[in-house]
Amino acid sequence: MRLTVPEPKIDIYNDGFAKHDKLDRVSQGRQLSELVERMSEPMVIAVDGAWGSGKSHFLKCWVGEHLKGEHNTEVVYFDAFEHDFLDDPLIALTGVIGERLAGDETASQSALQGLKRAAPALGRGLLRMGVSVATAGVVTRADDLVDAAAGSLEQGAQDAIDSFWKKEDGKRAAMKAFREALVKLIEPDDGAKPTRRLIVVVDELDRCRPDYALSLLEIVKHFFNVDGVHFVLGCNMEALAGSVRARYGAEYDARLYLQKFISITFSLPKRERYSEDGPYSLRYFDSLLEQTRVTHELVPYVQALLRKIPLPIQPTLRNIESLVRILAVCPAVDRDHSGQCRPSVHISLATIAILKCTRPELLGKVLSFASTADEFHTYFGASSRDAASGDVHGDWHFVYWLPLLMEKPDIELPEYIVSCYNSCGLGKGNEFLRRRWFVSLHERYFGVLSI
Repeated sequence: MRLTVPEPKIDIYNDGFAKHDKLDRVSQGRQLSELVERMSEPMVIAVDGAWGSGKSHFLKCWVGEHLKGEHNTEVVYFDAFEHDFLDDPLIALTGVIGERLAGDETASQSALQGLKRAAPALGRGLLRMGVSVATAGVVTRADDLVDAAAGSLEQGAQDAIDSFWKKEDGKRAAMKAFREALVKLIEPDDGAKPTRRLIVVVDELDRCRPDYALSLLEIVKHFFNVDGVHFVLGCNMEALAGSVRARYGAEYDARLYLQKFISITFSLPKRERYSEDGPYSLRYFDSLLEQTRVTHELVPYVQALLRKIPLPIQPTLRNIESLVRILAVCPAVDRDHSGQCRPSVHISLATIAILKCTRPELLGKVLSFASTADEFHTYFGASSRDAASGDVHGDWHFVYWLPLLMEKPDIELPEYIVSCYNSCGLGKGNEFLRRRWFVSLHERYFGVLSI
């Protein structure tokens, strides 16, 4: 049994959707492919999705799927988070592009070498270091040049100014060389229209340091603005807006700022419809159980409850991964003297596990006696029609009645279920246990667990 969910082994440049698509994303992949192939002008597409919605999985599958099409296109996958320990995104990005295209016989190798030669001259860190070294420490910032001239410093200051402008001229020349290499890579025809495309998929952008993420956007905008070159960014737009506000202040218009860099937002919808096997969250849950080899007696109850949660509020993929980890470490359920476990305990523990991973704020209210039965019923799709239902292994009525007993411990139960609740210790006269039912179970089984 595993506690962590293993990363899916996707051969990014070959597999496509067929082997790995758990959420039927093929249609969204086809739409994205049509979009990047239809446009020749440079484009930056943000594939926007909430954390845990499967953006990275989608993009890794999409790269291989797109390469299977009949396009004169090269696709490069760049994991931004994997490289954000570096100071300069341009060096990392150019390096990955070079590695990917080095073995491509159809790509211009001289163009690739041009990119690699030009990139270091454009790097922020190298440029700052170069100015300082060239002036022997007399100036370290462009602002110092003005001060140096105004103060009529010795000849060393004038040498520093001359050196600075020489560096600036070199930077402009490097920019021109970089652009020319990119143009050569997309092989324009006689009318200057690209005959091939370069698509760079930048994943995990919203997980990067704010300064690195925004520097990468600026590099894409200013250095790669060439016809036939498209960027596809995997990010959560709200998180990316947070990076903007972290740099420029809480009152800064982050949305307007991002519009300068992003041409189109391609929203990756949460999968809310059912597949043949039930909701997508359940299909993913079952898949993870198989991969992690997690077995627990609560599993069938969790599966039944996942089917009941209304589609618009189904758990995210990240929620489901947390749920599997909780089940992996959850203790075995206590038995009575006859070796049996009361069904009310199984169902209650399954609901607590789901709430802990998907709606921790609601669970917090439950444990502090601040929730209402209506909130509980709404999330698990329970109604008065279910009060006598035989679903969830014949005991779905617990999902309806137990929250009511917690909210109103003195409530009268219908005659047809009185004996069942009496046998669980939840009969009339036991208001204390009725109110603390979920609290007691949480303390016993989940109190020290946090995933």
